[in-house]
Amino acid sequence: MKYKLPFILLLSLLSVIAPALAEDISYSVDRIWGDGSRHCAFTSLIKWKGNYYCAFREGFNHVFNEKGEADGIIRIITSPDGNKWESCAVLTDKGYDLRDPKLSETPDGRLMLNFGRLLYRNQQLVSLETQVCFSKNGKDFSKPHTIVITPKDSVSGLWLWRVTWHEGTGYGVNYAERGGNNVLQLVCTEDGINYHKLKTFDVKDSPNEATVRFTADNRMLIFVRRDGGSRSTILLSSLPPYTDWQQRDLGFHCGGPDALALPDGRILLSGRSEHIPRRATNAIYTLSIDGRVTESMVLPSSGDCSYPSLLVVGDTLWVTYYSTHATNKPSIYLARIPLKYFKVYY
Repeated sequence: MKYKLPFILLLSLLSVIAPALAEDISYSVDRIWGDGSRHCAFTSLIKWKGNYYCAFREGFNHVFNEKGEADGIIRIITSPDGNKWESCAVLTDKGYDLRDPKLSETPDGRLMLNFGRLLYRNQQLVSLETQVCFSKNGKDFSKPHTIVITPKDSVSGLWLWRVTWHEGTGYGVNYAERGGNNVLQLVCTEDGINYHKLKTFDVKDSPNEATVRFTADNRMLIFVRRDGGSRSTILLSSLPPYTDWQQRDLGFHCGGPDALALPDGRILLSGRSEHIPRRATNAIYTLSIDGRVTESMVLPSSGDCSYPSLLVVGDTLWVTYYSTHATNKPSIYLARIPLKYFKVYY
């Protein structure tokens, strides 16, 4: 489906309204999986060996099925061009809820999938671990490994939500829910299974899901969702050797965040936005490294939605996400938007 609408600028951090732009956005959004009969959510998109792959959780509902059991499986679909998609792999683990799959490519060229493995009893979470598996063809995956962190950490329930590879090393952020004093740790890996803890961050107000990205000058950026206090997203940043960190409050909530640092200095951030009263949507923000923020657009979305994944294809931004705006249960969508429309205006 083709869409055309004016740019919507973000209320600035000083709560002033920027002028509307005369320029229009022409972009497309297509439903690539889901007919409303199954709950499809939490996307990850990658181009690997010439094809596109999208991973997501599929189940009866957000967590529990009609019997009160957590039944999440992971489905991976593939396409040569983004137009026609087919299922290429399904991961299941009877009795466990598998969720939030994240795809990446290892330095030796394998497709890597990390995900959460959750066990419930009487609809109460009793255990959580992060697992990882690998594929050489995009269809057959190795037996899952539970990740190992050294020095050995006594914190239970740590979830490594996403791994980002940079110059041969994988980086990610572990988190564990502890009320308002959640644990938030930066870790790194050489093989995707064994991780070394680099730093524990002091971030208040229930930090959790975090995405690591790198700028052209090797600055590490970490976008951290928060669910306490103001609920506003935190941006952590540091130059090598990643020991001196700056912390910036972006001033808005961004759930299930994904981000990209473009070579020209623009930073794109997308996730679940809740600044529109009583309405959840999937928004895309454009940031500059000096802290300027513009809400560039809101994708067609509502209700149970978001958890996008961003990929640059030529001069276009591809975004997969899930939403209930057109189906009874969430479906998976692919938006394709020209990169030229993402600008920082103040």
